[in-house]
This record gives sequence, C-alpha cells and structure tokens, in this order.
Amino acid sequence: MKLGLFLVSLLSLQITLADEIDDFLEDFDKSKEAINIDLEERTGAEFQVIDKLTKEEQDYQKAIFNPPRFKKRKVIISSEPYIAQLKANSILRKINSKEVFRVKRPIVVKALEKMMGSQFVTILNKEGKGIYTTETSNAINIENEVALHPEFNPKKVYMNKTNYNLVDTETRFRHFFSYHFESMRSNYFPTIYRGTTQTSQGNTLESKNYLISNRFPIQFGFNLNYNFGYWEDPSVGTVTWQGLFIGPSIMGTFWKKEGTRWNAHFNGFKSVFHQSQKDPDIHKFSTLGIQFELEKEIDLSTGSYTLGINSRWSRSSVKEATEYLQNEALKGQVISFGVYLSYKFDWVVK
Repeated sequence: MKLGLFLVSLLSLQITLADEIDDFLEDFDKSKEAINIDLEERTGAEFQVIDKLTKEEQDYQKAIFNPPRFKKRKVIISSEPYIAQLKANSILRKINSKEVFRVKRPIVVKALEKMMGSQFVTILNKEGKGIYTTETSNAINIENEVALHPEFNPKKVYMNKTNYNLVDTETRFRHFFSYHFESMRSNYFPTIYRGTTQTSQGNTLESKNYLISNRFPIQFGFNLNYNFGYWEDPSVGTVTWQGLFIGPSIMGTFWKKEGTRWNAHFNGFKSVFHQSQKDPDIHKFSTLGIQFELEKEIDLSTGSYTLGINSRWSRSSVKEATEYLQNEALKGQVISFGVYLSYKFDWVVK
C-alpha cells in the first residue's frame, strides 16, 4: 500500500515539473523575437540616446520534496547599455536569423552585453531593442569620449579597449589572389638562344598572405607565385618558360577612405623550380628577385578587389642545360612591368 502511494506521489511530481518546464520554454522563445534596425542611421549630433534596456531571464528552483511549496523566482542578469563604435569590417549576425552583415566603416551604435564579460554584445536600435549580435571585441566603448566631447566626430576611429577591458584573442589573416600581365625586357634569352629580340611576355598567378595586427602600420607575410610566358625571336622561334617562386612579403596601407584604400606591397622571392624549353633543349635556373606593387583597393557588393601596377626584377643562373652554353650566358637579369587584378578576403581564427 505504501509503495503504491509513493509511486503516485512521484508521478505527480514529474507532471508538475514537466508543466513548469514547458511554461519556461514557451516564455523563453517569446523573448527572442527579432526587431528590424537601420544600421545606416545617422550618428553624431543627431545621435539619439536609447532608453535603458533591462533583460530579465527566468530561473526555476528545482524541488526535491513538496514541489508546490516553491514559487518561480526571477533572476535579473544585466549590464548598462553603452555608446560604442563598431570597428570596420565587424561581422554582425541578425538575431533569430542566419543573415550575416559586414560593417564596411566604423559606425557609432548603442550596445548591451547580456552579462558583464560576455564574448558577444547586442546592438540596439533607437527604441533600445536588440536586433544584431557581434563579438564584444568589435564594440569599442566611447562613453568617456562622448561625455567629454558631446559634439564628437562619429567618423573618428577610436582605439580604446573594448568594454570591461576584454582581450581580443582573435588571429586575423588577409589574402590577396592576383593575376598579373607583364611585359619583360632582358638580353638573357637572346644570349642563351643566340637571338636578337630582347622583349617577352609573361603572366603570373600570385597569392599574398598576411597576419594582420593593429599594433603595427606594416603587415608581414609571405607570397607564392607561379610565373609563365614566352619569348619569340624571328630567327630562333618560340621559347616558353615556367617557374614557381616563394618568399617574404610586407604590406602597408598609406591612404584610405570609406570603401577605398591604397596599398603597397614589397615581395622577395626565390625559385622552387624555374625552367625554359625550346625543343629539344631545356634550361633549368636558380632565380632570386624582388617585386614592388602599388594598388587601389575597392569594396564592392561581391567583395574587395584591387587594381594595381607592379615592377619585378630577378636574376637567374643556369643550373642545368641540355646544350653547351658560353660563360656569359650562365647568369642574367630580367626586368618586367605589368598590371594586375586581385581579389581580397579576410578570415579569423579564434
């Protein structure tokens, strides 16, 4: 008899807890409704102070004995909204949606952290309601600047620490994939093949890769490029070549405006393999060189593109050949000038 009463009591307890959990999940889902926001809203003198937003989250005390005696208890976990400047290229995610947006320039917003020290921050609209989330490291707290200078410049880029002095642990990389069309001039091929034409045409597929740091104006990385082309002489015919090169790179951005930047690259490279061919003869080279590039970078709806010019200097020496070469043909230099088009993208490692 006692066992039957105990089982009935236990069943009643499970039903009561299940009902409370269902009510909790229903209330929690209703609190996540998305609200539209206009991120291009004007800032500065017309910046509107957003009402304080307090987010309440419900927590339930689990009962072991006599569950009806315990009532639902509200736990408030909140922080104050603050005026923040989003960093350029910050990624925003729409609440309750898979949509992702990128902020192309610094923008002033109202932000709110769900909990002090959290890794994500909510971006509020002018009604004080959240619509986007982003990483807290993207939102620079400029409350003090606004208090000291109410008529602050919203386009000024602030470099303060993020709210609550959180440390940005992200590692950022930047990649440029380029196609070069080059006009080359050298007496090296005429000397080797005993011709007269000193100009040739070349093409390069290049990848430049950088580790991005806000601490330095210059970024360091490496380049990998594949060069191919042809030299044509009326008395000799056509000679083709190809080569794979790798080396260090540095990049600096010396001028920027909304949606536009001017970059300069300086690359060094050494051949992994480099050879020319004119049937039946093959020449293999060891090559060292440097390259300077100047480009204009433009942000479009499909991504960031660059259009640039480059100057390339290299010096080669013959390692192996299938025909006899005179001494003056063993070493030589090649100078080239060209134009190129690049596609740029960034990625982040947490």
